[in-house]
Amino acid sequence: MIIKERDNLDRVIFEVIFENSGSLFAKEGLANFLAKTFKNRGTSKNPETKFLKKLDDNAIHLSIASGKETITFHTSFLKSKQKTALKLLKELLVDPNFSEIAFEKTKKEILASIERKKSDFDYIASINLNKATFPQTPLAYPIMGEKLEFSLEEVKNHYKNFFIQENMTFVIGGNFDEIDTNKFLELFPNGKKAKMPFFTPIQNEIIENKTTEQAYIYFNAPFNVNKKEHYKAKISTFILGAGGFGSRIMEEIRVKNGLAYSAYASNSFTNHTNTLKGYMQTKIENQSFAIDKLKEIILDFSQNGIKEEELIQAKNFLIGSEPLRNETLNQKLARKFNEYYNGYEKNYYKKELKLIEELSLNELNNFIKNHNEINKLSFSIVTK
Repeated sequence: MIIKERDNLDRVIFEVIFENSGSLFAKEGLANFLAKTFKNRGTSKNPETKFLKKLDDNAIHLSIASGKETITFHTSFLKSKQKTALKLLKELLVDPNFSEIAFEKTKKEILASIERKKSDFDYIASINLNKATFPQTPLAYPIMGEKLEFSLEEVKNHYKNFFIQENMTFVIGGNFDEIDTNKFLELFPNGKKAKMPFFTPIQNEIIENKTTEQAYIYFNAPFNVNKKEHYKAKISTFILGAGGFGSRIMEEIRVKNGLAYSAYASNSFTNHTNTLKGYMQTKIENQSFAIDKLKEIILDFSQNGIKEEELIQAKNFLIGSEPLRNETLNQKLARKFNEYYNGYEKNYYKKELKLIEELSLNELNNFIKNHNEINKLSFSIVTK
């Protein structure tokens, strides 16, 4: 797939995205390790600072990220540097620095990052939630991992097995000269695309005690919504907890009861799971009451739905703020990629606005009442 968005500014964005190659398809932490190797270690011919200097000398920005599903190579550069940028990216893609020295250096850097995360209570609560609700699955560990129990040979094998033509998508934006993406495809062999797994969270609770004056509370629940009704889920969760002040959760948890500075809920609809998730932070003594209040809010929402004025306010905000969500080149490219990658029809986001505008109160309340699975709440709590 090739996704393009042109403009007249003197810069180019070029991404190579390897689908079905992220942390869901590898040993704990391995896909992230591979991405960090590409980002920080350069090529075997021009290791580390030698390669990075070439990027800097030509004002080429390169970032490489591993997610749960993908590994993405993102480059941005001036149009005058397009030929140089593509040449350097090709060099990196075909000649990563897989030396023992590079392996040990990357391992040391990531283990240091993992160690620093041990004092980040939001991070701990977040990853513990996945451990509790997706046990014995790749979702049970963070993308960077907690233990790096793999060899250099296994890193090389992941590169060999998942960097294949069938996994490649190209995203091109800006004022670019035509790019022959076949020149990038030819760098890699054919192969078989791995099947995307799908996971449904189980109901569970996990508590970790730390020296803290606040309770960090993360939660999730299954939200079994098909793609055709994603727009209904979007507006319903906006009213429930994604809309900031004015949303049910924020109003009840913070404004009326003063239990938390921030309380939030959002949808996570991906190719590998569908959940309602959220978080709040409260004083230790308010922990149990805040959780009970959250359960009460969601139960009332699922049983009784919403009011007309809530629907009107949500529609006005989502439709009125649409230009801000499709303003920059990066936003436009991300939308086009998401339409393709998530299986939406072309120009889905424009059509979604029309669907939201025409959605009736009765339709939305029927949708909400048909999804009482959101009451199967799981909690991860970091507390004293």
